[in-house]
Order: sequence, then C-alpha cells, then structure tokens
Amino acid sequence: MDETVDSSFENYYAQLLVVARARLSREQAPISTITLAHELYLSLEGRSDLRFGSMEQFLGYASRAMRSLLVDMARERIAQKRSAELLPLTLGGEVADRSSGTPEQMLALNQAIERLGEVDPRLLRVAEMRAILGMEIPAIAAALAMSEPTIKRDWQRAKAFMFDLLGEAS
Repeated sequence: MDETVDSSFENYYAQLLVVARARLSREQAPISTITLAHELYLSLEGRSDLRFGSMEQFLGYASRAMRSLLVDMARERIAQKRSAELLPLTLGGEVADRSSGTPEQMLALNQAIERLGEVDPRLLRVAEMRAILGMEIPAIAAALAMSEPTIKRDWQRAKAFMFDLLGEAS
C-alpha cells in the first residue's frame, strides 16, 4: 500500500518529530523541531509523484530533504556572518542547547556526502539515513530492502570515505 506525502506526514508525524529533534540536537540551527518538520512538509507538499510503502521509506526520503533544508540554513548563516549582519539565534525549548555542529561543519559534511554519492549512490542513501536522520541499522535495512550485514558494511565504508574527506578539509 503506497502512501502519499500527506498521508505519510499524518501517519508518521510523531516519528518525524523524534528524528528532527535528534538532528537538531547536533546542529546549531536557528529552528525548532516542529518548524523543521513543517518546513519539510511545505517543501514536499503537492508532490503527487511521491509514494511511500513504509515508514522507513518515508523517513529515508525525508532524510535527504531534511539535509537539504539544514544545509540551506547553514549557507544562509555563513552568508550572514560574512556580511556582519548577525542576528541572535533563538532555539525552541525542545531543542537541546548542547549543539556541536557549526554551519561550516554542516557544509563540510554535506560536501562529503555529495562526494560519496558520486562514488556510490547506495552508500549515499545509507549515510543520509544514518548520519542525517540517525536511523538504526535495522530500520535502514528495512527501508532499502537489504540485509543488516550489508548495511553495516556500507555504513563502515561510507564513514571511512567521509572521514578521509573531512580529514583532508581540516
């Protein structure tokens, strides 16, 4: 049974909020969990071509869109810094204050993930689901219809590739 974007958001909204909260706890994004989920919805609404067979497939697709939104926000914050028009960042009450990812780190991770996608699109999907959404190996395996050992190997390869790229950037 394939679900549309609207029905997937309705059915999996709680899980999407958990994923968004986990992602935002690692980033210095001036956005709340609910706002990120709603921005994601706005970016996907009206896409009648999108259908999802399971929660994992929906969250997997959402990971790419969420990464894109967060990267765009990071680029915007860097541009604001360059123009010396810094605005105070206000985090919502549900977002953890212990953010560790700077906009520059987010962009570096995005570039590493994009380079990974040029080398191996499957590793890209695994890296997005694991690094961006924080999905567990069994959920990724279900979303991609692959075995857990294969996903573990792919994640190890993706991490090594991105580590090498991020090490070169520093």
